[in-house]
Order: sequence, then structure tokens, then C-alpha cells
Amino acid sequence: MSLLLTLLSRLPLGVLYGFAYVVYFVLYSVIGLRKQVVVNNLANSFPQYSSADIKRLASRFYRNYSDVVVEMVKSISMAKQDLVERVHFDNLEVVQRELGRGQPVLVTLAHHGNIEWLLLTLCCKLGYPMEAIYRPLANPAIEKTMTKAYTRFGGKLIDDRSVIKEIMARKTQPRIVAIASDQAPNINDQKVWLDFLNQETAFFLAPDTIARFVNYPVYYLTMWRTSRGYYRAAFRRIAEPPYVGKDKAIIKAYIAEVERQILESPEDWLWIHNRWKRKKPIYNSN
Repeated sequence: MSLLLTLLSRLPLGVLYGFAYVVYFVLYSVIGLRKQVVVNNLANSFPQYSSADIKRLASRFYRNYSDVVVEMVKSISMAKQDLVERVHFDNLEVVQRELGRGQPVLVTLAHHGNIEWLLLTLCCKLGYPMEAIYRPLANPAIEKTMTKAYTRFGGKLIDDRSVIKEIMARKTQPRIVAIASDQAPNINDQKVWLDFLNQETAFFLAPDTIARFVNYPVYYLTMWRTSRGYYRAAFRRIAEPPYVGKDKAIIKAYIAEVERQILESPEDWLWIHNRWKRKKPIYNSN
């Protein structure tokens, strides 16, 4: 599998986009991969939409998702210059200024657009160390391949099971620590329940907990698709120290940014994820 992905990644992106049409047809029309999950997620998130609207939005999501799948494959061997040309940062200087005065930064983001290209390009352009908190994949071969792809431009991956240890080891080093916390937490994860896309939704508390623990300013990194294979990104500061109390303001600000981004471009979020598979326990007061 690893060798196959590497070989495919060496094909021109135009050829891979040809495969993306096949991927879309298979995922959407043949096997209907998690199609009911996607439809239910969309219908519950946009109750004002008709069934026809939901169907059209689902189709657009699968088209974009298929493009991202082949873009992820391409990222395994993609040249630095190609990445830099395809992902434009509007205001990278705002975090570079923080880093330039010796201040590490926590950057939050969502599974919206192509976050693999986003983080890889950030590694290429930033000029400072770049670390990303992640949960290792279940498939060892794919895990090894994608880890190699991410780290080849100097990025570092932090296993989510050792976050505090890793962050504290380099607490004062000017760098970005990136985390995407918009997917469903596991049963044993520390979480908070808040309204999100018209539903009570569980969120990881990790961005809030980490920022308060190390007193890092927090930015949200938004990504837009401008055309096929091209993206824009921008930073927005959502919290800064000193942090007082435990009001969950950071995670609430993060959720507001994720929701805003989804409402602007709903077809680019990861609807195939079973985001609302767990319901809030009736005894939970958070």
C-alpha cells in the first residue's frame, strides 16, 4: 500500500484529478460510502434546506472530498514550490511577529478544505518550527506514509497521547503548535457540550486546556478553496493570555470560527465523519 501510494503521488496532478472523478463516482454513486451519515449530518445541520438541497450539497461534498483524497496522495512527493504556489496565506506575518519576539503560538483549525496541504505549506513558509497534534491512523502502512509526507519539510507530529509532555519539553521555543479539534471526541476524552450547527455537540477541550496550561496566544487558521487545487488561508486571533478562570472561552471562540467557516463553504467540511454519533448524557451539566 505504501509503495502504491508513493507511485501514484508521482503522477501529474491533472492525471490524479482524472482519477478523482472515478473516486467520486464510486464513493457517491456505487458504494455510497457513509452516504446516510453525510445526508443525516447535513439535514440536521441545515434544517432550513429541502431534501433536494441536501442531495445537491452532498454531491458537491463528495466531489470536493474526492479531490482532497487525490491531493493528499500527491502531497507524498509534491515539490515545495508546487505547494507554495497552490496555498496562499493572506497574513502569515501576524504569527511570524509573535514568533519573532520569542512567543510560541497555538494554532487551531478544522477539517475544512485540504489541511494536509495547509500544514505542509505552513512548514515551507513559516521560517520557524511547526508541530501538529494528531491521532495516529489505524493502518500502519498509511500511517507511515503520511507521517513521512508531513515531516519531510521539517514538520513534527505530536501523538495526542503525549501532548503535555511534548509541549512542556519545548515550552518556551518559538514555534507553532497546531491542533484540529472539530471531530468527535472519544468516550474517555475530556469534553464539553455546546451548541454547534443546530445540535448539542461534544468537543475536545484540548485547545482550551493547552492554551491555559502554557499561556500561548491562540489563533484560528481558516482555509478557502479558490479554484480546483488552489486555496487561500488566513489567521485570526481568538484568545490571548493572561487567562483567568475556567469559562471555556477559548473553545467557544474556536467553535464559533469553525461554524462560521462551514456556513461560508459547507461543501468543504468533513461531513463523512460521524460527528454526532454520541448524544449528550441527560445527567451532564456542561
